[in-house]
Amino acid sequence: MTDAQQLFDYARRQFNEIADDVEKHFEQVAGQLRQWMPADSPFVRPLPAPKRLPPPSTLQLAQRWMSQHRRLTVAAIAFLVTGSVGTFIYVRSKDHRHKRRAKRSASGARTDVVVVAGAVANPVASALYLDLERRGFVVYVVAGTSEDEQYIRSQSRIDLLPLHLDLVDPFTAQDQLARFRGLLEREHYAFEGAEPHRLNFTGLVLVPDTQSAPARVEEISSEEWSDALNAKVLNTIATTQLFLPSVIEQKAKVLLLTPSVTPALKPPMHAVESTVYGALEGFASSLSSELRQEGVAVSHFKLGNIDIPAITAKQKREGVPQPRLKGTPLRVLHDSVFDALVARRPRRTWHVGRGSLAYDVFGSWLPPAMIGWMMGAGRRPTVVEEVKVEDAMQSSQGSLTWEKVEQEA
Repeated sequence: MTDAQQLFDYARRQFNEIADDVEKHFEQVAGQLRQWMPADSPFVRPLPAPKRLPPPSTLQLAQRWMSQHRRLTVAAIAFLVTGSVGTFIYVRSKDHRHKRRAKRSASGARTDVVVVAGAVANPVASALYLDLERRGFVVYVVAGTSEDEQYIRSQSRIDLLPLHLDLVDPFTAQDQLARFRGLLEREHYAFEGAEPHRLNFTGLVLVPDTQSAPARVEEISSEEWSDALNAKVLNTIATTQLFLPSVIEQKAKVLLLTPSVTPALKPPMHAVESTVYGALEGFASSLSSELRQEGVAVSHFKLGNIDIPAITAKQKREGVPQPRLKGTPLRVLHDSVFDALVARRPRRTWHVGRGSLAYDVFGSWLPPAMIGWMMGAGRRPTVVEEVKVEDAMQSSQGSLTWEKVEQEA
């Protein structure tokens, strides 16, 4: 061992002895002070009480239990997820299998009455009132001309009846509607000796044909604007006004069905359709606010891409290429209309058909510049082909399917 190391060890021993002596001295002084000073002296701070941890919460207990039983927790989560998915599928399939039928009297007679107003030969309107009649409703279709009455009678359905209303002359229309109110007020007999029953006005279904041929604003004459607003907007409003007393008295539902894909985007060359849609939407909103005080529900059906078998078959015969995205089956629309008619408090807005909700959200929240870019703004749109007036009455494909708004020249 070197001299330097010996010197270092000697210094460390001396330092440790001095530190021990100082510590013993301070302990002796502290003991004397504690004996000399009383316990309640303000200079003596009481020892703090030991901190007690709060009891664990339910979430903490659950987390502890899950961490201790991981296998059982994973099995329970898998069971819940599988059961939820299975229950959802079962409920949906059961809902589709559920037969929606109107109520009948004790004698088996039909008691619920539905009035359908709009374009009589429109594919949606015709398919709708035929389906309502098959489900057990007594369906009256508002007919403004003798051709409309003949078209309705040609369907050869016993409980599908035309209801002639002259919307041009309101006094004549009131007299014509008085016979309808008389049917609701008097008693009916299904057969001789049967118990009497009354008819119940269930709902007024408005199906205006908002379809119009694409055209630029400067090419639309004032007469065309007047005809479109009169036929599509004013006739709908006048029909609703005529039936309002019966609707309020019978607490019937009011349903408005309009296509919403094109009006939601407001593309070029569709000014008439967008204007008609906006007017009808505003009318439905105001009517809903007013009739809510009377206990009457007003529902607005915004239709998207709906697959109509008659139109699809016609397109196949004519060689029209089918869209890559198939539309929603027509039965979904029929089931939704039935549910709205029989529900106690139906929803105010119904989105039926592929793209109805998506385009409604896009049109409401996206900036117009972005929508124009998506629609191909900057190209001059041209009308693909002319639409005959007779074809517009018989086919409303543009109002029911994803419209091809424009095409490059």
